[in-house]
Amino acid sequence: MAILDFSKDSEKSISLHFHTQELGPEGQPLYYHTPEVPAVIKGHVEFRAVKETKGSEIELTFEARAESKWTESYGKNTVSFHQVAKLQEKTWEVKLNRTSPKVIAPGVTRYDFEVELQEGLPPSIEGTRAWFHYRFKAHIRRDFPRRDMAVKQLVWVYSSSLKANEHLEPKIYKDVWNETLPYSCTIPSDVLYQGQTVPLTVQFDQLLDNGSLQGQDLIVVSAVVKLKQYTTLLEKKLTSTKRKEKKTVVTLPVTEGWPATLQGSTKTILVELPGARQLAGSIDSEAFIKRHCLKLIMMVRTTTSSEKDAKELRMEMDVKITSPRPEHIKNIAAQHAAPPAYQTIDSDDEDSRPPAFNPAWTSSSGEGSAYPQDVKRHPEL
Repeated sequence: MAILDFSKDSEKSISLHFHTQELGPEGQPLYYHTPEVPAVIKGHVEFRAVKETKGSEIELTFEARAESKWTESYGKNTVSFHQVAKLQEKTWEVKLNRTSPKVIAPGVTRYDFEVELQEGLPPSIEGTRAWFHYRFKAHIRRDFPRRDMAVKQLVWVYSSSLKANEHLEPKIYKDVWNETLPYSCTIPSDVLYQGQTVPLTVQFDQLLDNGSLQGQDLIVVSAVVKLKQYTTLLEKKLTSTKRKEKKTVVTLPVTEGWPATLQGSTKTILVELPGARQLAGSIDSEAFIKRHCLKLIMMVRTTTSSEKDAKELRMEMDVKITSPRPEHIKNIAAQHAAPPAYQTIDSDDEDSRPPAFNPAWTSSSGEGSAYPQDVKRHPEL
């Protein structure tokens, strides 16, 4: 999808094309990036003119960039914050055929480009206040009053930190509830991928001999699995400002299948994680940070107490979210639902909306009267 389009009229045009047939979330050209096989993004930029036109050479740029942008209200004043962190970038100068140093000749110029992604880059992330984009831009500068010609295009990258056939160590959480009931919670790894079905196994031991609940049965009143996503927006240019937000990405009530008494029991819960559009990958950048926590929250009572006297039993496991590998993605590519709303940690926050995009992956751009500022189609905050 072209996110900036000032590229064509009846006499000339500039366009970006990507050499992949696969589309990811937002209708963007899709690429896979793994530890063994780095993504190589290939495409071409094309300029067409039916008559002579004035302009510079084409400046073609690539950026893998984290960006945060938000506002804060202080009484009657509103302050805007904006931070950009570029993790990889590259620039090409594309020479055009000319009749003179400032005049481009009629005809077609095509330039093939490719860029290999560096190891360890995060997956693509969309959001209203924080995003990580793999962005290409083709730009021809023109003297005033003519408007510059430019086109900007995003590609979607599934960047997975998982290695092929990697043996992952299980993530185990252990504790003793109410000083009387030892328990543990196990998931396959602390690295999970978008769209994965995660088996969460919870095991309860027998009551401790010296426990206050000896001789009683423990009964589950309610239970729910949640996946929390925490975002910290950063702005370091002037004041090192931070804004913290959280949202619940998964809410799974577990109402059936619990034994009559917890002690000595085991239960496995299958937790289906959302796809890439709804669940962002974990990232730690100078523009924003995203981290995740998987939680099992239970209310438990004894046989001699009522439901209103039930006590909380909580298990929390920090996890890292990465992209699925190519062999995983075929089964979950359709899971691109809109993300749930954020909730600010420090203050109230209106529900956020996913940005509106035009789902096209061959992008082109034209001219008018003075070059406008780059436009990113995110809703106003």
